[in-house]
Parts: sequence; C-alpha cells; structure tokens
Amino acid sequence: MKELPSKYYLTHFQEFLAFISGPCAHLLSNEDSAFIGKFHTLCEDAQCLYVRGLNRKSSIIKRASLLYDEINHHQIHIEELLAQGFYNEVTDQHLTELIATLTKAELAQALKNAGVAFKSSQSKADYLQLVEDYCQFEDFSAFLDPQLILRRGHDLHINYFLFLFFGDLNSNLSKFSMRDLGIMPTQRGVTSDNARFDFIDEAKSAFFYAQKRREVNTLLPKQQMALAKQLASFPNPQGTLANVNYDRFLLKLGKSLIQHDLPLALEVLASSSEPLAQEKVIRENYKLGNKEWVKERLEKIIEEPDSEMLLTFAQDFLARKFQQKRTSVLTDMLREQSSTIMIDEMYMDSVEQGVKLYYQKQGKQAFRTENRLWRALFGLVFWHELFEMDSNALVTEFDYKPQAISQNNFFELYQQSIETRLYRITSSQMAFKQISKVMLEKYGKPNGIFRWHKSLLEVLAVFFDHVSIDGFKDHLRVMAKDFKNYSDGYPDLMIVDEQGLRFEEVKSPGDQLRKNQLLTINSLRKSGFNVSVSQVEWFLDPQQPYAVVDIETTGGRANQHRITEIGIAKVVGDKVIDTWQTLINPQRHIPQKITQLTGIDDEMVADAPLFVEIAQTLRNYLADCVFVAHNVNFDYGFIRAEFERLEQNFRMPKLCTVREMRKAVPGLPSYSLANLTRHFGIDMTRHHRALSDAQAAAELLFIINEVRHQQ
Repeated sequence: MKELPSKYYLTHFQEFLAFISGPCAHLLSNEDSAFIGKFHTLCEDAQCLYVRGLNRKSSIIKRASLLYDEINHHQIHIEELLAQGFYNEVTDQHLTELIATLTKAELAQALKNAGVAFKSSQSKADYLQLVEDYCQFEDFSAFLDPQLILRRGHDLHINYFLFLFFGDLNSNLSKFSMRDLGIMPTQRGVTSDNARFDFIDEAKSAFFYAQKRREVNTLLPKQQMALAKQLASFPNPQGTLANVNYDRFLLKLGKSLIQHDLPLALEVLASSSEPLAQEKVIRENYKLGNKEWVKERLEKIIEEPDSEMLLTFAQDFLARKFQQKRTSVLTDMLREQSSTIMIDEMYMDSVEQGVKLYYQKQGKQAFRTENRLWRALFGLVFWHELFEMDSNALVTEFDYKPQAISQNNFFELYQQSIETRLYRITSSQMAFKQISKVMLEKYGKPNGIFRWHKSLLEVLAVFFDHVSIDGFKDHLRVMAKDFKNYSDGYPDLMIVDEQGLRFEEVKSPGDQLRKNQLLTINSLRKSGFNVSVSQVEWFLDPQQPYAVVDIETTGGRANQHRITEIGIAKVVGDKVIDTWQTLINPQRHIPQKITQLTGIDDEMVADAPLFVEIAQTLRNYLADCVFVAHNVNFDYGFIRAEFERLEQNFRMPKLCTVREMRKAVPGLPSYSLANLTRHFGIDMTRHHRALSDAQAAAELLFIINEVRHQQ
C-alpha cells in the first residue's frame, strides 16, 4: 500500500478549504469566512493539531491523544488553539456530547457521585437513562479537567463545509486519504468550478434539515418530544434538497415518537410529504377508530395521488378495510399470480442460482438480473444527461451519483433532452448499438447508478434481441420521472424461451413480496413486460450432480498459500460417474512439512500446469454441480481465491460432509475424514492425496443422502 507524507492531512484540508473559499464563496456567511481567515493565521503546527482533531469521531478529545511526532511544542499550540476558540473547555452545554463518549464504568462513577442507586447487571442503555434523569453537570467533574480533556471548536462551520463539499453529512476528510492510498476510486476528471447550491439560503436550509434528520437518532425520547414542539419555530425549507431533508426528518422524528406521544407523532408525520409518513398517519388513525376520516383520506389519495407508492397503498388499504377484501395485494400476487418450482434443497443459500439452473437445464436462457439490468440500462441510455450535459452534475471528484438523482428531479431538469433521446430510439437494434458505444467509451468509469461487470454486454444483447422497444422506452421514462422509487425491487431473473422474454421474481418458502417489488413489477407490467412470480419448494433431487472436491496446498491460508493438487469425484445418485485430477504448479516452494504430509514436492509440480491453464476446464467440470468437500470452506475458499487472482468470480452452492455427517450420524467421537473412513470401513488408497480423499468424501456423501432421503 502507498505511504502518505507526514502532514498529508493538512494538505488535504487545504485542498478542501480551497474549494470552500473558491466555488462556494457565495454560500458562506460572514462568520464562515472569518473562521477560514482565522485558520490561515495559525502557524503550521497549530493548523496540524486542529486538523488532527477534526479526524476524530467525537468532538470530546483527550489532550494526551494529540501528541504527534511530526508536531513540535504540542502544549504551546494547544494553548494557542484554546485562546482562539479552535478548542474549548468542556462546559454544561456539552454534557450530551461528553456522556456519549463515556464508558459504562465512567457512567457508573457519575451515578455514584449523584447518589443514584443502580445495579452492575443493568445495561449501558439503562445507565444512560438514569444519567439523563438524575445526574447534573457537577457529577461529571472527574472527567472535566481542562488539562486532560478538550472539546473541538467550530464544528458547525466544519460540518457545513463538509456538507457543501460532499453533499451529505456522512462523509469526512478521510476520503481524501483513501483516494490517495488508492482505496477509493474517484471521478478524477471532475474539476468543477461550480457549487451544489446557487444561493446561501438554499444551502443553509438544506444543511439545517440534514442536521436535524441526523440529530433524531442521538436524542432520548424526552429530547425528541421537545424537538417536535419546536417545529413551528423552524425556518421554511428552501430548495429541492432542503424539502427532501425536511420531509425525511419529519418522517424519522414522527416514527420515533409513536411509542411515547402518539398525538404529537401523528401531528409531525402529517406535516411530511413522504409517502411512508402519510401511510403511517392513516394506519395509526385506523387503529384509533377514526375510520370515517381514514376512508375519506384514502378516497382523496386515489382521486388525486401524489405518488404511485401512496396510490398503491391507498387502493389496497381501502379494499381490505372497507370493502371486505381479506388479503393484501402482496398476498394476492403470491397466491394467484405465481407458480411453484421444485428445487434441490442444496440451493437454500442461493435460491436464485438454483432456479436459474432449473431453467437452463430445460434449454432456456436464464440470467440473474435483479436491479442490475434496469439500472445499467438507465445509466447507459442517459449517460450524457446524467454526467455530461450539466457541468454541475458532479461537483467534486468524490461524487458518484449526479445531483439530479440524489434530489430525484432528473426528469424535471432534463425533460426535453430525455424525451428527444427516447424519441430517436426507433428500434431495439439501434438502442443496443448506442448502448454498446457508451459501454466501449465509459467502461469501468465510477458512477452512482450501476456497477460494471464483464457479462453485462451479453445480457444486454439477449435483452435487445427480444424486447419490445416501446415497452423499453416507456419504463425508462418511468425511471427518469421517479428514480428514487424505481431504482430497485426488480425481479431476480430474466428468462428467454419459446414464448419470448419475461422477468421472474423468485421466492423461497417464508419469503414475502415487498412493497417496492410490487411497485416495480406493476410498472413493468404496465409497460407491457411479462413478469411472473415463482415460489420455490425444496426437495432432494436424485439427479442433482455433486462435485466432491479435495485439494492439497502449500499451507493453510488461501490468501497466502497456493493449490498443488485438485481431485474431483462427480456423483449422481448413488454412483461416482466420473473423476478428474491434476497436479498444479503453485509458483512457490512447497514446505518440507507439507511434502511429508502429502508426498508432493517441488520436483513433482515443476512441469505441472499453472492454475490459469486449467481454470476454464475446472469451471466447466464443476458447472451445474453442488460443490462438496470435507470442511468445505477450506477447499472452496482456496479455489475461489485462485479465480479471484485471475479477476474472475467463483460462486457455487456448497455442502460440507463434516456438518452433514454430524446431522446424519450424531454422537461419533471424531468427524475427521480419516476417522470417518475407519468407522464406516471406507477404503482409501492414499490419504492426503486429492483424488483419494475426494473419493472417500464421496462415499460419505452417499451415506448422508441416504439419511436425507429417509427424512
């Protein structure tokens, strides 16, 4: 990994401040600008001490933790920072922040100082509640010595600057370090002179409600109720992002208050335009018996819906609560519009993969698509509008998601260009050609819409060979109008058979359809797509092929050691139908202790193939099988690591003969391969050679499956 220079954090902060003082200058108050000016008057070491403190999670900092080798005369500079307000003494105004940093033992000390009875068995949450109810500032005197502890100053300015730079409150200056270390890819080509906001009132308003939204989770119930009662004094949100943050803040606050003050919670929720807030108000009023009001509200939503999500809820709730309909639309879809597929129980941990193989065995084309396909289609078709049409789409190199997507006003801003682009797509062949061109030019470029993957072009080619171009364009328009609600919930599989292209949502036993899935499925159907739901039932398939694998290696850690031999026994039913074995050159020395155990030495593997040379043969041999091994994660992990070195994914359903033998034949003193083969009288030609061990594990699989068939 790269190494950063000793004062890298100060260089990063200066880069950060240059953007704030430059493109964002019109968004700064006089106080913001004065803070920046005062920072620049500090000497370098004092600047370093302050910036070091900015990289701490808590604003409460122990003096001793600010001692760094590259900074001289720490105490002198700390006193300077204290004098100018960059650090402060902890006062009663900072009590909430202080309490949040204390350990359970320190909270107990404060309770003792206050004379409050408590039990050591109580949880830290209980301690915090007792502290809130009974402790005063003086009770924390042991933790308040200014020679031991400080509070970071000017956090309001810094948090506002971070919001202007990153566009949210979750990012911090560590992203600069991750960029320079190569851990975090960024949009290196972005050199915008634009800010995220046009006016200071918009920026301050969006920041205010983003802070309030985050603050809700840090407050105790009494504090949340006090916050709700202050809402009338808060400023009106200004601008798109401020309104989004305002509505989400009210939703979060209202939901938090339901258990403590229901009337107040409903008042807060009713002020939010978020569909989930409106839904909560209706549900809670129905519980309270206000049925006539609920009915009128539902009918009004249906007549004049604000969103598709709220409309779907209103129609369903009205039918169930007032029209004697017994089941929800989600239940109806599962019961009436789904088919049942029998899948081998080995796919319990990868049900979609099992259904995909089920269709492929029938000669159908089946692909795992879920959200990836439609997000990729959206991003590739509208790449120009998303990332290139507006120089302000990405403000800094750390931005991935365009502002229009974050604020969900993409269609509103670019309607003419979007409609023109869709109008000009006159055939599926043209659409595929245009998308392929974008992929060729932009492949691998970071974006906040979809992830690149090597098989994407293959899936898109099949999609455009069978899609209705009108349906395709219609659904892209739906996504453009409301990407927030139509960016996920898509069916798991895309299937092509003699009847054409369709999508299928897969549900294993006990799984339920989610609201976002219902919304997306209904939208796809309205656009003319065939969308089905399949419910999986598990059984033990006698024709399921198993690949019983054993490997030998140069050591025990997959990330450090390499494979020297692979042996596989392919099983169907109660027979081994084929075997495959190869030595592998590990491209490193085989330790003597490994040679003593396996008999494999450097000379034996000198002319053996490299893993890359047998990788495709191995993948083909394992295709459609369940990966079986004794201590399966060891063998599976090594093979997956080898494929990862080739930048290839490796994923299969797994069965562990150790775990399954414990279930099938409980109570044995040992479940090692050697002891199990002795117990069951299984012949082994050469223990610790791959094929011999694989064939022995196959015999254990026969026993396991016989027990499973009897259950």
